[in-house]
Amino acid sequence: MSTTLLSITGDGTFRASRPGPAQGPADDAEGQRLQALERLRSLLGDDLEDGIATGLYLPSALGTEPADHLLPASLSLLAGTTGDLVSYGWRVGPGASRAWLRARELRERTVEDARFALLGYDGPLRLTVLGPATLSAASFVANGERTLADAGARRDLPVLLGEGLAAYAAAVRERVPGARPGVLVREDALGAVVGGRIPTPSGRDRYRALALPELGELQATLLEALAASGGIAREDVTFAVGGRDGTLGTALTAGAARIAVAPSALGDLSDAAGRRAWESLAQAREGGTAIELVLDASRPDRDLDRVTSIWGRIGYAPADLAGLTWQAHAVSAGSARRDPSAPPPADSLLTEAAIASLLRRAPGWVEALTA
Repeated sequence: MSTTLLSITGDGTFRASRPGPAQGPADDAEGQRLQALERLRSLLGDDLEDGIATGLYLPSALGTEPADHLLPASLSLLAGTTGDLVSYGWRVGPGASRAWLRARELRERTVEDARFALLGYDGPLRLTVLGPATLSAASFVANGERTLADAGARRDLPVLLGEGLAAYAAAVRERVPGARPGVLVREDALGAVVGGRIPTPSGRDRYRALALPELGELQATLLEALAASGGIAREDVTFAVGGRDGTLGTALTAGAARIAVAPSALGDLSDAAGRRAWESLAQAREGGTAIELVLDASRPDRDLDRVTSIWGRIGYAPADLAGLTWQAHAVSAGSARRDPSAPPPADSLLTEAAIASLLRRAPGWVEALTA
């Protein structure tokens, strides 16, 4: 078996294509889901070549309708929880509305379609959710406040999410017997949560910043819940982190074995915070932490050039980059400033072309590592 020099995967989303004209309105949505799974398998279901692996994932968001996005998909996973969609966003607790039930139904359809699209597949299969910090900022409780303001509800999130993920993973194993589920925990609003930038409902104030020890407790609790309820080991759970804001060290302290970080979020070596972030990343890698580079799918070369340049400037050779994972990520315009409770735009979903673009770049990158 050859050594894996590079792995390629996606961010858990996929923009569904419209089925052909032969299909009617009744089977339009179903056709999109099945077709998306088939296309993902064709892209990521087999290793590209010796030394270049691929990581197949089950998409959590296809964007076919308002309930078919990462936020409702993640919230509807919370074990024993109900919720609804109101004028200001997704609300947890008052009872299951049609939109909440629809989000669950779409996930069940995806898993059912995987039985056919992934027939005979044997290998890792990643599931994707928004993490507890982001869910607390993106959802609301019955009184109209964000979940972030309710300490009890906030502490419950990782437990309920872990239990829901365990049931999700069990359903996947039943329908795709060869699958070995892992989890990507996306914390898209992490910077705003730990930076105290999440607005209150009135918009005139901001919620207090979530302290790093509290974040670490949420992450550790989720890891424990996944191991206890779903048999998903920490080595199969990837946490997205910010890097410059101390969240990298917090995740490692919480027990994370895999980290996903965007090179653009780490900054440069010209300022102290940026240097600390890159050096912390290098130390984590030396300590055995698996690293995923979250690459802007619209311009991955910019991110890769940054990594190569900075890696060399902090004393590492190109060969020391062997073994990384590239995670294709759809970065939509204005995403850094968007309220996490707002509906996502269409360009927040990963496309087939974006994944194919990374696959084309991979051989040249590996050749440079081994030159």
